[in-house]
Amino acid sequence: MKTLFKLTLVILFCFYTFISCDDTDCITFSTRTLIIDFLDAETGDPLSRSFDWITATESGVLFYGDTTLSTLYLPINTDQAQTTFLFSNPDNSLDTLEIGYLKTERLISKDCGFELQFKNIEVISTTFGNVVIVKNELSRLNEQNIEIFL
Repeated sequence: MKTLFKLTLVILFCFYTFISCDDTDCITFSTRTLIIDFLDAETGDPLSRSFDWITATESGVLFYGDTTLSTLYLPINTDQAQTTFLFSNPDNSLDTLEIGYLKTERLISKDCGFELQFKNIEVISTTFGNVVIVKNELSRLNEQNIEIFL
């Protein structure tokens, strides 16, 4: 009788543990960060570029200040379908990069809700010479979106 009682308790414990597990997976791969790489136009190698500051006209937030980088991680404006980035160069000139994108929503699950995705990235205008879209949607997989050849 004692063994049957213990076995029943173990089965009930396992049953309650099993039904209390939440199998909802709320992992998203969407991000709002644009990845830009600067490359040498002749060799295709990464090329560091100096800037006094980098910002977006829509935000007024300084993303980078007095820096030299070959890869930039820039947040886009989630309220609009485009973002214009301003790059202040050490020689006091100003470069611009205006990016457009399509905002869509994807249902993750009933429990998790929706995620905002940014697709169809395009260069609307730029003062940089050769700009290439490598991946036209934003993803948390740390894949570059834009290559700028200098």
